[in-house]
Amino acid sequence: MKFLQNKKFILALFFILILFFLKMTYLYFLDLPLSYDEAYYWDWSRFLDFGYYNKPPMIAWIIRVSTEFFGNTEFAVRFPALILTTLTIFFSYLLVYKYFNENKAFLLLLTFSFIPILTVYSFIITIDPPLIFFWILSLFFFLRYLENSNYKNAIFTGFFIGLGLLTKQTMFTFLFLGITYLLIFNKDLFFKKETFLLFLIALLVYFPNIYWNYIHQFILVKHTEEHFSRKTFSLFSFLKFFRDSISVYTPLFLFFLYTGGEYTKKFFKKESEEKLNFLYFLSFPVILGLLFLSFFIKLNVNWILPFVLTGFLFFFAYFSLSKEWEILIFANLILSILLSIIVYLFGYFPEKFPEPFQVLLERFKGWKVLAERVEKYYTQKIPLVTEGRQLAATLSFYVKTHPEVYVMQFDPFPENQYHLWRGVDILKGKEVLIVKKDFSEPYYLKNTKKLDEITIKTTKKRYKKFSIWKGILDF
Repeated sequence: MKFLQNKKFILALFFILILFFLKMTYLYFLDLPLSYDEAYYWDWSRFLDFGYYNKPPMIAWIIRVSTEFFGNTEFAVRFPALILTTLTIFFSYLLVYKYFNENKAFLLLLTFSFIPILTVYSFIITIDPPLIFFWILSLFFFLRYLENSNYKNAIFTGFFIGLGLLTKQTMFTFLFLGITYLLIFNKDLFFKKETFLLFLIALLVYFPNIYWNYIHQFILVKHTEEHFSRKTFSLFSFLKFFRDSISVYTPLFLFFLYTGGEYTKKFFKKESEEKLNFLYFLSFPVILGLLFLSFFIKLNVNWILPFVLTGFLFFFAYFSLSKEWEILIFANLILSILLSIIVYLFGYFPEKFPEPFQVLLERFKGWKVLAERVEKYYTQKIPLVTEGRQLAATLSFYVKTHPEVYVMQFDPFPENQYHLWRGVDILKGKEVLIVKKDFSEPYYLKNTKKLDEITIKTTKKRYKKFSIWKGILDF
């Protein structure tokens, strides 16, 4: 292992490990309830499958491994996020270290360690931490395949692309861009049998989810289409998306856009090495396209995360180590550290921050208190029913017996995983316990009895209101 003989590499590894254990300590003592999305993914992990309503199965599999070791705790649900984000940072560093420049790699390591969005994803479990992990691994081995197109590199690359496909639909973009790049810029490599094996392995790894979608009428495709139905035509939409991108990715996002534009001529003239060209191809044109798309569709800033990280890898591989750039990078690093410190403090002392910041944690607040009130009335003999997946997921986690909650279905088509698991139609004519977001009486009950009203303060000025009812389901 040549890496372990290099003092800078040992220093980088030591830094990553120290930061990991500090973050793990922070996470262990973090008193922040699960958000309803986190609880939703945890509930998936109780019923392992090859697919779920709106995502492939990887997130559920990963959480299940963690909870098998550490139990059904908030720490156990979130711990994989810390591991995966740390590994993402490490392999990003290793990619630049191995293929480009070790000094630039160390600058990248410091920067990635404190970028706000990666700091947040060290403590909150979503689809994105496993996605970016498999994305960076796929990128690492794809570059290796470009360098040496043997069967071994093809198998590893295809395998990790397949795992990425089992994580989030975004990974199809990697597959598509990889094929497109080879077809246009390296036809000799595209038509090699090793390349065919690479893409075949990726699809074979992903096949279980294809089959799951087939037997569920491709419900995942329908859900993905809904993301692009939020149509708009607004300069404000673009400006908001652009502003948010700079906020969560730091001004390094602007540095990347500048260098990407500068590099475009070199890319088409093929003046640089292929590995750098591929990083550019997988980032700059895509982000420009998404920025343009934000005029017409409301995009979430995390959707561009894998392309931005690839773009940052491109930036650190390409930029010149001039004094001007070093000053800008270190200034950005200082800003990133300050923003990360704010993130850390915000997790522990949200009430000390202004109201607009507190609102960011609303999806995490109130679930423990609500579960305690529900436990006063809930028995396993009476089915627990809610009107949405948010309540169903959080009550499944925080009610001590971890009940299998039902969700009312008002439309003919399923709207969440609970509708696929258990339909409320089998409860018709039975006594049920209903938990709602407001105080209004549920019209689908008869012999209705209101058991409780709960008002929970979530910020200095905002409250959540819930009510608990008992009655005969008549829907």
